[in-house]
Amino acid sequence: MPRDRRSQAVAVALSNRIRQLSRLEKAFYGAIIITAITMAVSLVYLQSRNQEVKQQITDLNYQINDAETALNNAKQEVNELTRADRIKQIAGQAGLSIQNDNIQKVDDK
Repeated sequence: MPRDRRSQAVAVALSNRIRQLSRLEKAFYGAIIITAITMAVSLVYLQSRNQEVKQQITDLNYQINDAETALNNAKQEVNELTRADRIKQIAGQAGLSIQNDNIQKVDDK
């Protein structure tokens, strides 16, 4: 039972010490504790928000890559559809004559 007496003595000493603190000291220590808790909660919030923003950036990068791939595919398809020999073939099937001086490729920018 010496342990119980020892813990009681520590509790009594701590209680006496707390009673001896002035109101200003208690307010100061309370403000420090509240500030520490607020900072800890804010830190957790900011880290989760940062992770959320990183995830959004990753999603946007995937969307950009998909759009660039689609654009490149569309450009390749346009190039394939506007080949001179294909145009001549379609014109021949439609019964049109080809005048090489009038065939031009228009580049879109």
